[in-house]
Parts: sequence; structure tokens; C-alpha cells
Amino acid sequence: MAKFCIHCGKQLNEGEVCSCQANVQGQSESLGTSFVDVIKGMFVKPVDTIKTYSNDKHFSLALILLGIFSVVISLFVLSFVKNLSDVATSSMGGISLYTMGAVATQIPYLKIFFVCLVVAVIFIFVYTGLLYLVNSVIFKGDKSFKKVFAMYGVNSVILSISLLVASIFMFVNVVLGVVIFLLGSVLNTVYIFKGIENLGVTDENKHGYIYLLTTVFYGVLLFILSFIFS
Repeated sequence: MAKFCIHCGKQLNEGEVCSCQANVQGQSESLGTSFVDVIKGMFVKPVDTIKTYSNDKHFSLALILLGIFSVVISLFVLSFVKNLSDVATSSMGGISLYTMGAVATQIPYLKIFFVCLVVAVIFIFVYTGLLYLVNSVIFKGDKSFKKVFAMYGVNSVILSISLLVASIFMFVNVVLGVVIFLLGSVLNTVYIFKGIENLGVTDENKHGYIYLLTTVFYGVLLFILSFIFS
């Protein structure tokens, strides 16, 4: 009677053990190692790290990195809203502490978090999609969306950490938190520009236009969406 692997369905000979689970474990370990290497590399050798991990085979890693990025964005927004709430309630000089607490508890933090999470994921795919179209269609660069997505995922590390640190410092000093966020954004912009160099357009004179057009199209799209839903 024929034997089959209960995990992958492969037919096995008598006494044979399927190697599919060993392969899965190996892939998981490899993904974990790559994750650590990217986090470390973006601080030690950012340009080399971007070159190494901006390819199709690291698409899964990019999904994880951008998933973390989306969560961190949501946490940053919550931190910002909480600080605005604290500022607003502290300015209510004649209102009781009970009333202030009631106002603070009415803020739907959980709803804000999940809405921001969904919006962040959508906008990440929108931006990477626009970058792919501008790079591949207009400037005849690399035709792989996964490569563009992987590049953007690697670059999100710096901004994710900046947003996380900024979220913490917002509770100490709002201005300091905003400054950390802005510094992280500037550094992220520089690294995205360096990442565009790996997307198949050999003429370096065009890299700035790829970034500019992508950003302009993205801004126009955000303006249209904000106008529609306002």
C-alpha cells in the first residue's frame, strides 16, 4: 500500500521520511537570519544592504518589514492623538478631572489603530505600485514589481525605527518626537533614492526624475482621495 506525506502529499517509499518540513524549517531560519541582517545592515552598511536585499527572492521578507512598518505607523498616530488629547484636556482649566478623564476615554483608540493600519497597508502598495510603473513603464527599468517592493521594504527599516522612537519620545516632549520623525523621514528619502539605483535604469541622470514623478503622482492621488472623502 502506497504511503504519502501527511504534510505535502508526496508519495514515499517504504521507510522513507519526507524532507518537506526540514525545508520549511530551513526557510524559516533563513528568513529570520535575513531579518536580523537587514536591521543591522541598515545602520552599519545601508547602501550594501539595499543592494543585497532588493531582489525578488526577498519579497517575503519585505512583506514582514512593511507589515511592521504599518503597525509602527499606527502606533505613532495613536501616540500623536494621545498627546493632543492630553494637551487639550490640560488646557481645560475649570473642568473637573472626572470630566477630563471621560473626554479622554471617549477617543476610540482601537478603531484609530486598525483604520491607520489598513490605510498604511493600502498606501504602501499604492506607492510601490506607482514607483514600479514610473520605473518600468516610463523609464524602461526593471519589470519586476517584487524587486521594487523588496527595495521599499528594506528602506522602511530606518523609518520604522524612527517612528517607534518618536512615538516614545512624544510622551516626553512632542517637539522632540516630531524632530526624530522628520530626521528619519529625511534619511529614508535618501535611502529610497539610493535604492532606485538598483531598479534597472542605468542612466543615473534619470534616477531623480523617477523619485520625483513617483512622489508627485502619489501626492496628487492623496489629494484626490482626501478631496473625495473629506
